[in-house]
Amino acid sequence: MDEKFLLKMLRNSFLQYGRDLNEDPLSKDDYIQLIKKAAIEKDPNTEWYEVIEDVVYAYITNQE
Repeated sequence: MDEKFLLKMLRNSFLQYGRDLNEDPLSKDDYIQLIKKAAIEKDPNTEWYEVIEDVVYAYITNQE
């Protein structure tokens, strides 16, 4: 999956929780951790948007 596309999906997912990453950005390490976690959790039977939503939800609710 294209990294730019994943970053766009992350931004959109954070917007659903009221966090605009343009105004309140994540650190580079946080981006890397979220993308790595999404890649690890992705399996052939799930869509990327589902994985991204789960990863962002876990991040927002401090379940990491």
